[in-house]
Amino acid sequence: MENILDKLSSYNFFTNLFPGILYCYLADSLFGLQLLQGDLLVGVFTYYFVGMVISRVGSLIVEELIKKGGLVEYVDHSSSIAAEKADPKLQTLLETNNGYRSVISLLFCLFITGIWTFLLSTSAWFERLSPWLILGGLLVLFIFAFRKQTSYIVGRVNQHTQSVKSESKSNGS
Repeated sequence: MENILDKLSSYNFFTNLFPGILYCYLADSLFGLQLLQGDLLVGVFTYYFVGMVISRVGSLIVEELIKKGGLVEYVDHSSSIAAEKADPKLQTLLETNNGYRSVISLLFCLFITGIWTFLLSTSAWFERLSPWLILGGLLVLFIFAFRKQTSYIVGRVNQHTQSVKSESKSNGS
């Protein structure tokens, strides 16, 4: 168990495990959802997965709502990559920023959970449909998360490829 926890980076702890633990605790306290785990190993994996869901909701939904609302301004990905190389502190600032987004997403997810539990208690058809809505929602969420992550990877590879081509042209001239 210690080896698993030791391998978690601070980024993974603050964007996945911490929000997952907090969500499970608050969902239990506020709405009576019994998500807290008695088994530590099962708990770590459960909380990490719940945190991943919260983090992806933050990345795909909350971030987009905040952008569309004009509350934040982003730079293009290639500028971000170049700035990371020039300013090592930027990575720490990015991790902190993602932590804030995860907390916002945690609160958003708790709000949705409150509405969801209310609907469960008032509608038999919603209760029957609920597991399918959750599974379908998770499937769609992780498909779009995969797409976004792949896009970032492609962007970084393309940026690196352009950088290598530029360097070889400079050295060859």
